Amino acid sequence: MKTKIISVVFILIFMMNTNLFAQEGIKTNDYKDAITFGLLHTFNLTYISGTYPSQPFGNLESKTSVSAPRFTFDVGMTVDYYLSNKLSVQFDFVYTYMGAHLITKSYLYNEVGKIENKKYFTYGMDYFKFPLTLNYYPMEKLYVNGGGYFSTKISSHNYENWYDKRNPIDDASPIDYGIVAGFGFNTAYAKIGFQYSYGINDFITNNDYNLHHSVFQFIVRWKFYSDVRKINL
Repeated sequence: MKTKIISVVFILIFMMNTNLFAQEGIKTNDYKDAITFGLLHTFNLTYISGTYPSQPFGNLESKTSVSAPRFTFDVGMTVDYYLSNKLSVQFDFVYTYMGAHLITKSYLYNEVGKIENKKYFTYGMDYFKFPLTLNYYPMEKLYVNGGGYFSTKISSHNYENWYDKRNPIDDASPIDYGIVAGFGFNTAYAKIGFQYSYGINDFITNNDYNLHHSVFQFIVRWKFYSDVRKINL
């Protein structure tokens, strides 16, 4: 039954797209080979997913977890190359700053009970990031996209007690890569939307850790030049 329902849905989607293209007629490939490029900026909610190792030592145990995400921003350049009115390939070159606020809870067990101690610190890591996505436009003003990214590390630091002291992260991986997905609105002068990226690889090379970047973004891509805008005019 489920297979039949899925088949019917796909047939309906195909018929709707065929009808849209038929209505557009000769305009179907107006955007083919069109290029749009400009600058982008984002507002990010960066998080670290995964687990830190528990570190028991005699009657002392230490556990680390994320206490809060970080609010950061990206800046960079963006290029759209249109394959058709419905599809475009998008490449971004971005400076990005990621990480999260963490807390380490230490428990000292004795004959009376346990004594708890808390230590706060922040991971701050900046990269040059290269997302590559395929954009689909079900309507001219709406897009959804998906793809991947590759990043090269610029620097990485561990800030103790809310930025009181800065230490380098010696075992940070020099690269990061993962998946990207998003949606938004496409206007004549900007693309405005939301995007999520998740790091597939561990950004800490120490095998005892299993940590991945996770980023939610509100993103604005300003179109400084656009063949599509010329077509619409």
